Amino acid sequence: MKTIGRKIYYDKLTGNVLVDTGERAGFVRETTQEEDFQTYAALAERIPETVGCLQLEYGQDSDKFAKYLYRVDPNTQTIIWDLTEPTASLEQVKAAKIDFLNTECTKAIYAGFTSASTGHFFNFDEEAQANFNQQSTLLLLKPDIAEVQWKTEDAGIITLTREQFINVVFEAGQHKQQQINKYWDLKARVQAATTKEEVDAINW
Repeated sequence: MKTIGRKIYYDKLTGNVLVDTGERAGFVRETTQEEDFQTYAALAERIPETVGCLQLEYGQDSDKFAKYLYRVDPNTQTIIWDLTEPTASLEQVKAAKIDFLNTECTKAIYAGFTSASTGHFFNFDEEAQANFNQQSTLLLLKPDIAEVQWKTEDAGIITLTREQFINVVFEAGQHKQQQINKYWDLKARVQAATTKEEVDAINW
């Protein structure tokens, strides 16, 4: 799975945050600072020498970003969290929480699943999903394929009959849909919340 942590661009004098790119996963590409200055209006109007940038790891402090406001200490180049009652609007808090839940959903999907029919644990990151789709297509195109060699996380490469592999594919789909359903449910609860406290109480 390709993951990219958030980049935080801030005013070197005040520490005020100009742009938070957020974190991304999947079919993503790391952008250069030059590209970011062309993409984000808040950066395009600035002199590059007056802007600092923090590059975070994927998932770093994701729980805090979903709950608190922050700025950057220009001297130490570290994040200063405002742990007091958030002054962000309810809609801003909701948007941050939904972004957090979306990231957690992706992590849960990519984490993999245990097949009830085989008892083995299968990886299900971006590459694994593409491999499952490719092999499923081959089975449709070639009905004479009787066995499939497949890598598991607990027992290495194993041999699956055609029927066993099809069952694993269905289980993989169920695993993914379960996480997506959970995300939809939590997202709906966030959208229906009427206070920041209700939003804060919703977690993955």
